[in-house]
Amino acid sequence: MAAMIGAASAGISIDSKLHIPAFHGLRPVSPSPLPGAFVAPHTAMQGRPSVITAVAMPLKPGTTTEPKRSKVEIFKEQSDFLRYPLNEELKTDAPNINEPATQIIKFHGSYQQTNRDERGWKSYQFMLRTKNPCGKVPNRLYLAMDELADEFGTGTLRLTTRQTFQLHGVLKQNLKTVMSTIIKNMGSTLGACGDLNRNVLAPAAPFLRKDYLFAQETADNIAALLTPQSGAYYDLWVDGEKIMSAEPPEVVRVRNDNSHGTNFPDSPEPIYGTQFLPRKFKIAVTVPTDNSVDILTNDIGVVVVTDDNGEPQGFNIYVGGGMGRTHRVEATFPRLAEPLGYVPKDDILYAVKAIVATQRDNGRRDDRKYSRMKYLISEWGIEKFRSVVESYYGKKFEPFRGLPEWEFKSYLGWHEQGDGALFCGLHVDNGRIKGAMKKALREVIEKYNLSVRLTPNQNIILCDIRRAWKRPITTTLAQAGLLQPRYVDPLNTTAMACPALPLCPLAITEAERGIPDILKRIRAVFDKVGLKYGESLVVRITGCPNGCARPYMAELGLVGDGPNSYQIWLGGTPNQTTLAKCFMNKVKVQDLEKVFEPLFYTWKQKRERGESFGAFTERTGFDKLQEIVENWKGPEPSRAQYNLKLFTDRETYEAMDSLAKLQNKNAHQLAMEVIRNYVASQHNGKSE
Repeated sequence: MAAMIGAASAGISIDSKLHIPAFHGLRPVSPSPLPGAFVAPHTAMQGRPSVITAVAMPLKPGTTTEPKRSKVEIFKEQSDFLRYPLNEELKTDAPNINEPATQIIKFHGSYQQTNRDERGWKSYQFMLRTKNPCGKVPNRLYLAMDELADEFGTGTLRLTTRQTFQLHGVLKQNLKTVMSTIIKNMGSTLGACGDLNRNVLAPAAPFLRKDYLFAQETADNIAALLTPQSGAYYDLWVDGEKIMSAEPPEVVRVRNDNSHGTNFPDSPEPIYGTQFLPRKFKIAVTVPTDNSVDILTNDIGVVVVTDDNGEPQGFNIYVGGGMGRTHRVEATFPRLAEPLGYVPKDDILYAVKAIVATQRDNGRRDDRKYSRMKYLISEWGIEKFRSVVESYYGKKFEPFRGLPEWEFKSYLGWHEQGDGALFCGLHVDNGRIKGAMKKALREVIEKYNLSVRLTPNQNIILCDIRRAWKRPITTTLAQAGLLQPRYVDPLNTTAMACPALPLCPLAITEAERGIPDILKRIRAVFDKVGLKYGESLVVRITGCPNGCARPYMAELGLVGDGPNSYQIWLGGTPNQTTLAKCFMNKVKVQDLEKVFEPLFYTWKQKRERGESFGAFTERTGFDKLQEIVENWKGPEPSRAQYNLKLFTDRETYEAMDSLAKLQNKNAHQLAMEVIRNYVASQHNGKSE
């Protein structure tokens, strides 16, 4: 297919306030080396231009100005397929690498960072992110990551919202040792960051069901299809030794197929070419009802469709989701994916490749704020996008199949796998594995030779557990604070936060370090307005508007918009199918209760039966809620006051308080929970 698909209209309205600057397709240009830059020795691809570029606005008639490209596009073009200048920068004695190398190392799975808590000087370090399709982590890799965190990192492991590990605090001099150790222990960081397909999500639950197994196999195959092929990763980190298992033949066949112009012939990167993709690209695969993967937030969402006997027949495909936005730039926005169509099961890799090629050749490369595929679809509309994808796919998409309602599934607690073994889902606050928890997890995983799955909600699943092991494993984990879900505050089990300060360079304010206190304050407001302990809502916090913890899907999203300040987003739903909207700006962290209290009290008093907080805020409307917050004078006094003195002596209180801290509660909350559980057990005729 020719590089230029055709011009779009001068602008497209998203709503009455939002307009995206016009985009005028892709045009081949001659390579333009940076002064003194290394020029890749590979020959230009035959049949396609060697460089892809995009312009933002129409060029004036008669102008000879070269179309604009972002500097990252130049860095990629001159990198010799992700080698230069990273290969040279890694050899220097400096603690950091230069700007082009910081962009290229992202494709290898690493970001250069500094500790922003340290003033007056820059302490350079690197964050490494693994690539774990479906969140699968072999026993050997988990133990290696645990050791690397202690020896070369900060002593902690971070579970991400895309089912991967992040390892912080690695020094430049140790990068090769850490990378090679991961590779040699059945892991990889290739493509975990950068302008290409990131980690492919799938339900982490190790159910031996046909649909779940097929979804996970499909996620593995998509990840393999879209993995960089040039060999630069292995050249840099293991001296050219390519350590990987054989690929499924269908993956190789689809990658090499160029019957519809998807490939760069004779290129080391047949799908990506020299320029890779305009920006990051995210894919998730799941089964009907299971929205543990936030399916609508991805560039591509793939859903297994089965027949009445549970046999997989094909896939529904969603396209165009994405969370990132920029403060005070209304033309940037979070967006939900929308239906594209249905394909038979044998065609899914061809369809995914066609979608990727469409974004590769048409996504903007001049202004990275608008480079995600969601902006291309918002500008073109789904009909034009579908038509262009079909030209790469070589077929028409079939009509989207009907699906049942989505549900959020956490998989916390003990479950049957389906083969006689059990799996155990464990809540990890904000995905940060550290201290006694880290030690206990290693002990259990090593002793029982368990494999692991990471979830998109920053939690961990221990797999293949024999029934005889359940009691000793439960005891070991509980002693380290890894409790069964009934002992974890419901607010915590669905909450998420990004790492933010001190290491993320984009963070405006706190997220991971701030969320424990904010959740306690929300629980305190719940208590004050009379909401029961078992009631909850989805809370997500990010330190900037890029949306790594997907706050725009939360019932209550806090998005950093200044030092100690947040935007408040409302209106998401518990099953992650509704986009939240911005309710308030510049709310100081110390003033959050001034907003929370009137909102939660009104929800308790005015909600319909079973109505979630997010659905309530959407139904009530922001104008009414704003009026309630502005005129708030406190909750009406309760007609009956219950004054239960829980603790008669200090020793009992201190013992309860120490136990409560393990569960991120206060002594009063834990005591009330124990009493409620006891009363409930008596009503059920059981004594626990």
